[in-house]
Amino acid sequence: MKLDTKERLSLSFQLKILEKLYPEEAEYYANHRKAIEDGYELHYSWLTEHLSDGLTSDECTEVLDILDMYTGLYYSFQALKDPKELTIESVRFPGFDGNNEIMRMAYTKYFIEDLDRFEWIKKLTNGYYNSHMRMIPKYQKMLSRFKDYSIEERHSLNEGQIKELIETTGY
Repeated sequence: MKLDTKERLSLSFQLKILEKLYPEEAEYYANHRKAIEDGYELHYSWLTEHLSDGLTSDECTEVLDILDMYTGLYYSFQALKDPKELTIESVRFPGFDGNNEIMRMAYTKYFIEDLDRFEWIKKLTNGYYNSHMRMIPKYQKMLSRFKDYSIEERHSLNEGQIKELIETTGY
């Protein structure tokens, strides 16, 4: 990471403020400040090592589309008079793979728990969003089919339509 003099000066001041605000972490901030002030480039990136790469807007939107799709499946299931082959577990959101889709799993947790959305998903999953298997290819195929339905139809699918969506394979 390259920083010009102005950026280094700004960071130095900010770190000095943090030293005073958080005396219990003063040494941590002082060490980073010294690296910035003395120009130890190798250590600049240590300031940001706690930051993740994050998700793009498109990736976040895809997660929300998936949660919306599962909302449609859930409400469609709730409206069924006498489901023959499906149970509430059939329409429970499985989550994302905690090894390979961790950022999507973390975003799901953030959106549902921190922002207090999709309460029904939180309740059905007990706040557990790890599918233990890759799900994105399956969800993408499901979404493609789900979006073929009109917005009005998406919350009133029949049992066959729900079953067809949840039985979609990903690869």
